This record gives sequence, C-alpha cells and structure tokens, in this order.
Amino acid sequence: MQSAPRLILVDLDGTLVGRDGRVSDRNAAALERATAAGSQVVIATGRPVRILMPLRPRLDASIALCYNGAIVLDLDTEEVVQANLLDGAVFQDAVERVRAAGHSFAVGVEGTPDVGIRVEHGYREGLDLVRAELAELCGMGIAKGLIRVGSADGIDSERFEAIWDAFSDGFPDTLEVTRSGVPGLIEISAKGVSKGGIIAALASDWGIDPSTAIAFGDMPNDLEMFRWAGWSVAMGNAEGEVKLAASEVGVDHDEDAVARVLERWF
Repeated sequence: MQSAPRLILVDLDGTLVGRDGRVSDRNAAALERATAAGSQVVIATGRPVRILMPLRPRLDASIALCYNGAIVLDLDTEEVVQANLLDGAVFQDAVERVRAAGHSFAVGVEGTPDVGIRVEHGYREGLDLVRAELAELCGMGIAKGLIRVGSADGIDSERFEAIWDAFSDGFPDTLEVTRSGVPGLIEISAKGVSKGGIIAALASDWGIDPSTAIAFGDMPNDLEMFRWAGWSVAMGNAEGEVKLAASEVGVDHDEDAVARVLERWF
C-alpha cells in the first residue's frame, strides 16, 4: 500500500490490545495521528459493547463494529447505529439439529447492549451469569450465539472440530460461523454478518473504496475483513490461515504491531 489509507480497520484482542489487556502508548498515539491526518479509524471486534467501552479512552475512533459486526456503535454517543441480529428461531433450530446428531455443548447468547449475556445451565458453571433454558435464550434479540465446547478440564480438539463442521457445513444459507481465539468457543451470527460484510456496506455509504482501506487482525473472524480491504496486516501471533490471507505479516501484537505499520504514513 503506497498512499496513506483513508480507512483503518483494527481488531482488538490479539491485535491492538496487548497480553496485559491494554492498548500501548505507541499504538494509541498512532491512531491519534491517523485520525488527525483525516483517516477514519474503525474498531472491528468480536467483543460485546460492555467489554469494549473500558478501552474507549485509548481508542481514537468514532465507530466500532461489535459482536463481529452485529452491532455498529457510535463510540462518541454510545448509541447503536445499526443492529444486525440473529433470528432466534433460526439459531434454536440449528442448535437442536446439531444436538440431535449426537453432539453435546452448552449455549449462550450475547443480546443487545441493554440485555447482555445469558446462558444455559452448564455453560461455564461457577460464573455469575443469568441462566435460562434454550427456548428462552432464543426468544430475545441475539447479537451473537455462543457455542461452548469443553470445560475447565480442557478442550477436546476433535470434538470441537466436529461441532464446528456441523454448524459451518450444516447451515451455510442462514448462519455465519467463526471464532476469535477463546478456547472452545464457536461464535455464530446471522448470515452476512461479519466484520467484512458490515464494513463493506458502511464504506460504500461513506464513499470509501476498499483499495484505500487497511485492516489489522489475527483470527478467523478477521478473514472477511481482510478479503474486503485493499491491504491487510496479520499479526505475528496470528493463526496460520490468517497469515496466508494477509497482504503482509507484521510483528507480534505485544510489539506495537499496529503502530509499526501506521507509522509509515502517520
């Protein structure tokens, strides 16, 4: 990418945020300079709004795609600009069909920001979470479905892959299936809802061409964003398939990887 990007798409965990859970001074300063120079910074994360907002003082951006794009949030007003929710009946049907095929797992849902997370009994027992039966969970507005495989004793990788395949192969016309790095967690959105799908529509409204956009990420939920943007940067700690999809591979996220690239222009 030769000229300065007009649009900068930045994932949080494993990308902008270090292992200490913080945005480094160098990364924060790079975003500030980019914004000051006229580029638009968009945060693109699987995080729900409640976990995103503590980082707000370190994020020089006005828009965030939360829950992998299900909620578009105005960071200045904290208002939901757009909600791309998962149909509860569609999600419940998929869960029941996968369970009927012999797979066992626990289900949770991330609701709209005013509702938060709710889960089945058996989903990470010991945590103070609102619990309900599947039908009740699927009766609320769902930003993201959560399929939890395994327990505190560990994750059976073969079992995880079998359940992953059951959802991703079984419902290609109704569900978007991805993951963002939490061990044993499969994340499900409505069809068409991904970081890449949502930013494509927003950028079109803003008059921004993908050739002028740069995307930073590390996990499979960043892949659609990488495919859309004219240039993409995988972290050194990214998964293999993400590195293969990227225009370039940078250093690890703990080494100010985002800033090191943005400093070419800002």
